[in-house]
Amino acid sequence: MPAWKFFIATFGCKVNQYESQSLREAWQKLGGEECDVPGEADVLCVNSCAITAKGERDARNAVFRLRREAPAARLILTGCAARLFTEFRPRPGAAWAEPDLLVPQEDKSRLLRGPWPEGNAPGLPAAESIRAEAPANFPPFRISSFRRARPVLKVQDGCAHRCTYCIVPLTRGRPRSRAPQEVLDEARRLLRAGHAELMLSGVNLRQYGRDVPDYGDFWDLLRFLDGHLAPEFADRARLRISSLEPSQLDRRGLETLTACRMLCPHLHISLQHASPAVLKRMGRGHYTAGMLEEGVAALAAHWPRMGLGADILVGFPGETDEDLRLLLELVQRLPLSYAHVFPYSRRPGTAAEAFAGHLPQALKLRRAAEVRAAVARRHQDFLRDQLALPRMLVAADILKHATAGADVGMPETDGLSGLCKGVNEFYAPCFFRAPANGTVSPEVLSGLLAARPVRATEKGLLVELMSDFSH
Repeated sequence: MPAWKFFIATFGCKVNQYESQSLREAWQKLGGEECDVPGEADVLCVNSCAITAKGERDARNAVFRLRREAPAARLILTGCAARLFTEFRPRPGAAWAEPDLLVPQEDKSRLLRGPWPEGNAPGLPAAESIRAEAPANFPPFRISSFRRARPVLKVQDGCAHRCTYCIVPLTRGRPRSRAPQEVLDEARRLLRAGHAELMLSGVNLRQYGRDVPDYGDFWDLLRFLDGHLAPEFADRARLRISSLEPSQLDRRGLETLTACRMLCPHLHISLQHASPAVLKRMGRGHYTAGMLEEGVAALAAHWPRMGLGADILVGFPGETDEDLRLLLELVQRLPLSYAHVFPYSRRPGTAAEAFAGHLPQALKLRRAAEVRAAVARRHQDFLRDQLALPRMLVAADILKHATAGADVGMPETDGLSGLCKGVNEFYAPCFFRAPANGTVSPEVLSGLLAARPVRATEKGLLVELMSDFSH
């Protein structure tokens, strides 16, 4: 029997997902066993997000819920929201549960030593805090596997840009870059373990290498990885980039994107807005929406089809109807396949918190809904366009299923109790019937699966595995 059981709840970005996996592996090596039911755990860990007020609220709710489900367990709160909890005060009369240990994001890696960083047994004083220390090097998170079939590979942390709305520089600190050889070694380890797709991720990939000039920039890293991995893996695995900025789609960036043999024809862009006035107030005047449009047009010669996602922030202080119009028109012009649309929320310690012209919450929500509706229409165009393809390659999420056939447009009369899910090279969600009477086997569904599109639905593409689906 293991000495103790643990449960990890992860919120927010892909970097957080990576760090949770690293904690998971470290704690298992220390004798811990992960459990799926919080009530069975001796240790509960909430890896939180603070990028929006909702993210912070979700973390608070998780702390309260987990404390209720496992009152005797040691409850740890870490991640970007942990620092904010030191000043949180519940409403008068509201029920509240404090975590046993607050670990600020910059000291999260100390939890790799175990859930009791000082080596103590359970029973430390409530709301004990690990004192934050300025990180000297790249955080020592490492992984050898991933809970999902498509791992995140963290290559960069921190940000020094100071967008006026963003709390991340306050929670994750200055930019730090991971050594190219370390990234390559981990990528090889994951690909040789059978993973067919890796997502290169960081807090701000534009700032990769600025702390260690010898590393080069992100484009140097991407060429380095592709050059070393492609000879062994190009026909059976692929790379994906978590997020870029429009300013990175310059000549050098475009040349790198089109030269890499393992890269998916898909980009996710930290766009935020189309209005130059709004971008300037956001502290993002170093690029324009036109840079993105020009970059996408240039890529079209090499990627006749591509997936294009974006982060969009709606309702920023001072945003006018004209600003919103510019944003909606850009959504119409771009070949967007999806977007993460957020209504602006005040974040403590940011410059925008004190700006004039904050919009009513109802107006922000209404504008966000309008943008989401426009994106949804582009998403359907994106899916329908792929129906003409004779073949696509799907990386399956082996550990996840669609809830039911009807949820993705498949009639229940087909006798299908569930569907497997994955993504194709364009990052379109793909749903398909598993072979062997619906049995999902990691051995059967590993690698890139050849499939033909059958139908576009609201949630993605229904595809059919080809007879020789093992690519």
